[in-house]
Amino acid sequence: MSSVDMRQLALVVALVDTQSLSQAAERLGLTPSAASQSLQRLRESFGDELVVRQGTGYLPTAPGQRVLESFREMVQLWHEASSGGSFFDPASSDAHFCVACVDGLVEIDLDACYGAIVTRAPRIRLDVREPDLESGGYVGLHASSIDVLLTTVAPPGDAQDLHAERLPDAVFTHCCLSVSHPRIGGTLSMREYLAEHHLLASATVRLNATGSATDQWLVRAGYGARTSSSVYPVSRLAFILSTTDRLATVSAHQGVVLRRHADGLRLLPLPPELPRSRSSRYMVWHHRTHHSPPHRWLRERLREYAVADAGPGERAEPPEAPELSA
Repeated sequence: MSSVDMRQLALVVALVDTQSLSQAAERLGLTPSAASQSLQRLRESFGDELVVRQGTGYLPTAPGQRVLESFREMVQLWHEASSGGSFFDPASSDAHFCVACVDGLVEIDLDACYGAIVTRAPRIRLDVREPDLESGGYVGLHASSIDVLLTTVAPPGDAQDLHAERLPDAVFTHCCLSVSHPRIGGTLSMREYLAEHHLLASATVRLNATGSATDQWLVRAGYGARTSSSVYPVSRLAFILSTTDRLATVSAHQGVVLRRHADGLRLLPLPPELPRSRSSRYMVWHHRTHHSPPHRWLRERLREYAVADAGPGERAEPPEAPELSA
């Protein structure tokens, strides 16, 4: 074991994370040939392959799986020690972060948060983008292209290398519609609500065969599901709501954001007999950044701008209803 050095351990961690020898080598400033030789020396020291090729990726062996998290901890401590320990000075940092946020998740005010971050850390590079639709951003977390994922979908139960923090839920309490809607006045009845065409604020519910929580309740109650379609991003949803006779079921905060994007919108409380459904929100990050002072600072700023949208006296959905977009 005396021949093992920290860069070899970091190489194993990077190989598992990126699923690519060339990308792992690039992360450590090595050529693929040097990385391959370093990995072979580590395997000889441990008397085990540690990581084996499977298809186009890499999987830890049983001994490799047992030591992988210890490798992560040691590599993280090594990075912190080599970069000056736990101290982090935002004003002088030139860190580069990437935050991915699913469209429609407005429970973190990213506009205000971005302004606060660059004011306190003017040299920081901060990318904000949508995650890929196929994986929901989880591939990016594993591949290091995303540092923080803001999402409505919890990590898979077997994703032991990810950390997830639940943010305030979105509680759907209102209907957003045009001020000149031809059929709806100053209140909204259940009959009026069911008769209209509804817009869903994201594509995610269309990927789920069970439909939205609101529609599931309506079906169980004997009303039947709404006529609906998905429209995103939020800016397009706001424009369409303001120029057509369609409706969107939203949280109070989502309604505020939609009205920022388009004039001519108003909010009406949902019919009282309709239960207020919820949608869970998560902040997710990879274990490799869990103890990193710059990344901890970034997550703290995001927490500061999380919006608690559930108002007092709001009625929650029935326990059996799932947590999906309304």
